[in-house]
Amino acid sequence: MGELFDVAIARLDEVARTPLAFIAADERAALAGEVDGLLLQVQKGLGPRAYTPTPTTEERELTAAERNLDDCLDLARKSLSTARRYLSPQGYEGQASGRIASAVQALGAVRDTISSHLGPDRAALTPYAYLLRHQKAFDYLARRHSEVAWAAGRVVHRLAQGAGHPGAVDAFNQTRASLDHASVYARASTREADHDLAAFPTALPVEPVQAAATDPTSAVTARLAEDGERLSRAAYTALHDRAEQRLSGSDLQQISRWNAMGRLLAGRTLLHVAEGATEGAVRDGLKEAAAALRESSKAWKGAAEAWTRVVDVGDPREHPPLPPPGLAQVQRGTVVSMPSTDPHPAVVLSRTSVVRLGQLLFGAQWTPEQPPGEARPTGEIVADAGGAGGLAAAAYRLSATGWQMAAAAPWVVRRAEAGLVTDSANYRPAGLDKGRRFYPVHPRQVEVLTGAYSAVMVAEQKGAAALLTAAQSTGTPVPRAMLDAAAHRSIAQEQKWVTVKPVQAPSRVLPRAHVPTDLVIGRRPGLRQ
Repeated sequence: MGELFDVAIARLDEVARTPLAFIAADERAALAGEVDGLLLQVQKGLGPRAYTPTPTTEERELTAAERNLDDCLDLARKSLSTARRYLSPQGYEGQASGRIASAVQALGAVRDTISSHLGPDRAALTPYAYLLRHQKAFDYLARRHSEVAWAAGRVVHRLAQGAGHPGAVDAFNQTRASLDHASVYARASTREADHDLAAFPTALPVEPVQAAATDPTSAVTARLAEDGERLSRAAYTALHDRAEQRLSGSDLQQISRWNAMGRLLAGRTLLHVAEGATEGAVRDGLKEAAAALRESSKAWKGAAEAWTRVVDVGDPREHPPLPPPGLAQVQRGTVVSMPSTDPHPAVVLSRTSVVRLGQLLFGAQWTPEQPPGEARPTGEIVADAGGAGGLAAAAYRLSATGWQMAAAAPWVVRRAEAGLVTDSANYRPAGLDKGRRFYPVHPRQVEVLTGAYSAVMVAEQKGAAALLTAAQSTGTPVPRAMLDAAAHRSIAQEQKWVTVKPVQAPSRVLPRAHVPTDLVIGRRPGLRQ
């Protein structure tokens, strides 16, 4: 989000440096109209108009900084309207030049970025949406919008030069004075603005994305980040049961298997790069991160194995319905679509992440069905990843997103508990035999599943901390780390877990406060505290 503000300000600065003394009055009026449109976009980005998540019962009021900025923008736009009338009395303004169109588009993209985290009812679709409920977030948005307004004031100052009509010059000067006042006041009243929100991302839709052999290896880390955004949203919607397609036990088992393989590949890549590192601190950091990823892989493998004796009878992939999928069933004159047996998009995305990691390590032609093979030269991997720090930062996103998926898994298990069964004989995932007997799943078995994912959460936290340390050893910033820490805190607090402070101090061994055992025990009849 910060980059979008930067784009808008940079474009306005560029226009402000362009001499406009010899343009015609109608063209000057048209450019003033473009500035007015920009200021309107700034106003739309303030307060509730920015689509920030708020309670449905009451709308958030504008802060003092937002009210002052809004009032100043109203005055500035009135003065601009006056200047335009002086320059074009008949209302025949010249054709818009489009000089600041990219700045207007960037401001619109800021609002789109925020709204991508919200559903049609403005309910949060990602944990990051909750970060925009705090005063520091409101202050950040007001401060950045005031910077855009100040840059627009410089464009207006350029318009005043050579305007010819004294009334237009005075109106332009009043416009700039209003915008300057707004900027000064906003800076003074938003000193506590949360600048970490500059890294606020766009929430991508949860859609299956495949990796192809034609994908350039230089794009792997960027596309891994996109996969992570999609998986983060999938995890959050699963946690709140808002997804169009629910995660099932089969989905969670497959995701766990792919994540186990992905962490192994990421760890092997870090070790391979560490062999070519010349600085001792960088080499040690990469090796420690690789070891943490191996532990994370073991935890994900344990979560996958915990499902081997449990069947989700509500999952059509475990029990293919008749007639076969794809056909429709007519009941009482109504056509009812059969349940889909396609894997959840999160399963496809998890596999895609594994393919991307393998492409980075072994080459673009690699697939999980192939043997590992020989790794690519270290220099090529480092170049494609944007340096050793860039590689660690990309792997960090895997761990941060994995924590969110593991946090959602216990709730998915609880919701599916009524449809879970356990086979007293050895369960074979290949299919079901007619004579087999099934029994309701024992609460202890649900607790085992929950404990397995709790172990994953702890392992992913340690892996994320080690990867942040590795990135920092190379001087590579990871701006998303602060956002992730705040988002994870909001998840823990929302689910009434013990308050924690995730992954802000890389050297800290995180406590077992993340383990939501109270969700499994203490609320079930027949189980003792």
